[in-house]
Amino acid sequence: MNWILASALCMFLLGCSGNAAAQQIECRSSAPLVKAVTSPDNHYVTTRFQFDTPNLQPLLTTSIFVNSRGSSCVIAHFSAHARITDNYIVFQVRIDGVPMQGHLSAIGPYTTPAIVALYDDPSEQLSDPTKVVAYNFFARVGPGTHTVQVMVAAGSGIDPNNLPQVGSPVLTLQHR
Repeated sequence: MNWILASALCMFLLGCSGNAAAQQIECRSSAPLVKAVTSPDNHYVTTRFQFDTPNLQPLLTTSIFVNSRGSSCVIAHFSAHARITDNYIVFQVRIDGVPMQGHLSAIGPYTTPAIVALYDDPSEQLSDPTKVVAYNFFARVGPGTHTVQVMVAAGSGIDPNNLPQVGSPVLTLQHR
């Protein structure tokens, strides 16, 4: 039954994303500085995602200092191993509390921009496989210190005896 919900969610998200294809957003600047952060091992996901409220738990947090005149483009590369135990896991990368460009935008009445990693096959629900996830994001920011966070949540049917996990998350930031 849960795979039907996941399939319907995926189709809904894909159907709603068609309008965004015409709206292109760009960000350009030199990016000579690189900062990377990780938190090795596996991290349990205990927060249930809700599309209408930003119900996410922190996974990684770091800060960067942008030393430029005017604005600068910050590029974030995120990757991890996601063990999905209930249909999907949701990721969001924020800078100063605001989701960066590259997420699925607000969908219908829902206001939480996110990236959703789904089961590919209904039989996977019985084996809880680990999937590699990788995403790129960007945002334009002004000079100064900025906080970058990777947030995570899981499907609405989290089993406390079989928690979803995120392993070896890595966030790499390029900026000036």
